[in-house]
Amino acid sequence: MKRMRTLTCIGLAVSLLSSVAMAEPKDGSKGGVSTAPLDPYATPRPAQPDDPYADPAPPLAPAKPVAGKPPAKSKPTDPNMVPGAEAAPPPLPAKQPLPKLKPTGATPPMVPTPAKSDPVDPYAPVPVALPEITPRVAISDLGQLQGLLAVQRLDGWLLLDRDGNNPIAARVVKPEGNPSRPWFYLVPAKGEPIALAHAAELRSFDHLAGKKLAYTSYTDLDKQLKAMLKGVRTVAVEYSAKASVPSVSRIDAGMFERVKATGVQVKSSQNLLQLTKAVWGEPGRTAHFVAVHHLTELRKDALAYVTKAIQAGQTVTEYDVQQRLVRNMTIRGLASVAPVVAAGANTGDPYYVPNAAKAAPIKRGDLLVISLALKVDKPEGVWAAQTWVAMVDATVPEPIANAFAAVVQARDRAITLMTERTQRRRPLTGAEVDAAARSVLQKAGFLDKALHRTGHSIDNDFQGAGADLDSFEVKDTRILTTGTGVTVGPGIYFGGQFGVRSEVSVYLAGSGPEVTTPKQDAIQPLLGR
Repeated sequence: MKRMRTLTCIGLAVSLLSSVAMAEPKDGSKGGVSTAPLDPYATPRPAQPDDPYADPAPPLAPAKPVAGKPPAKSKPTDPNMVPGAEAAPPPLPAKQPLPKLKPTGATPPMVPTPAKSDPVDPYAPVPVALPEITPRVAISDLGQLQGLLAVQRLDGWLLLDRDGNNPIAARVVKPEGNPSRPWFYLVPAKGEPIALAHAAELRSFDHLAGKKLAYTSYTDLDKQLKAMLKGVRTVAVEYSAKASVPSVSRIDAGMFERVKATGVQVKSSQNLLQLTKAVWGEPGRTAHFVAVHHLTELRKDALAYVTKAIQAGQTVTEYDVQQRLVRNMTIRGLASVAPVVAAGANTGDPYYVPNAAKAAPIKRGDLLVISLALKVDKPEGVWAAQTWVAMVDATVPEPIANAFAAVVQARDRAITLMTERTQRRRPLTGAEVDAAARSVLQKAGFLDKALHRTGHSIDNDFQGAGADLDSFEVKDTRILTTGTGVTVGPGIYFGGQFGVRSEVSVYLAGSGPEVTTPKQDAIQPLLGR
């Protein structure tokens, strides 16, 4: 029986360590991928357009033709097509000179017209295919954790913290209270876990399984730590060689030296974290979609607030809009990072955040960028993030529209690559996704304006413990893992002029990537002609 349980754990570990992929049908056909968000509270209903929250676009005047060139003919859009799945994207327009920006035409409507469908019988049962939800491996799932350790050839996972310096360990172990002195929790590949904490704080670990060891002085700590790790040769901690994965590098050099002094070989816990902390699980996935709902409504409210103020001739600043968002988030019980509200030239700074002392008025003719990241303020809350671009006018200048078209195609190329690898059951690293998005910007002539990575992991923390979409700031070679989530948000920035970004949140389901936030395919004009 013991051997059978061990084999079962190892089998589960192998399945969890596989990349975000699902087998192709035996007949060789390609499986479809849904990019529409799943509302856990909604009743089944017919298929909807990609953005179920979008307001109807205002009526737009036809674009003015560029002198000397015939107007380009646009092709009809299929709202149900996954970008890049059936046809290659159209070539990007050439990079435009940017000294003077003049409106040259209107942008297409934001929301494609839904395809006509047969009448629906409201009383007929509608089959709903629920996507597979990958369960999170908790610290209490000892058998599964030990299976993961066996697959990775580790003798143990040493979770440790001092005064909150390692929030990852605090999230995984969940000690009661707020212990401030160094503590350790070892999950061995064999046997029961061991907790080591100061005698005054050992009660914080009473709820955890396993042995309990206490220390009082620093010399006692070293002695007890060595006893704790007796027989352990390789141990994983929240460390990354040369800080190559910054989100995992959580222990300081002194603590690293203290662990190594016991005679063990220290390795990174980055792959263990993907299968424990980074996986959303069913409660986290539900909480994420609640966050998506709030995020979408807050964005719409902010844009409506700006539109009304401009139409009424009232002064409204970036800070006014940001504080309106903050108040509404507080009312809704949400945790968030400071909302980005940037207008005009401030959009050209990718790290701009307004404050009371530094905020520009929003004027007619300004480009407006709103970037939101929030979650339900509960332990199971999973973050959602989105960046939306609007024009405080009736039309969008051609250079800005061209730049936004480039980031949209870069975003969609990243999602398409994840879809293709899923269908082929091939692993995919975060660095590969970032490189694919950046190649689109390079072909468009904008690579030197791409000043940040394509995206990052999201889980209970905004900077999650999973693989980041990054081959630029760092090279993240971790494999994207089923059940985790990321942001996909390439951007390009022209300092002192303007910047554009298109960001969505994505859940990596077993059937392929699911875009959980509304996708923006064209800059939204806020004013009619």
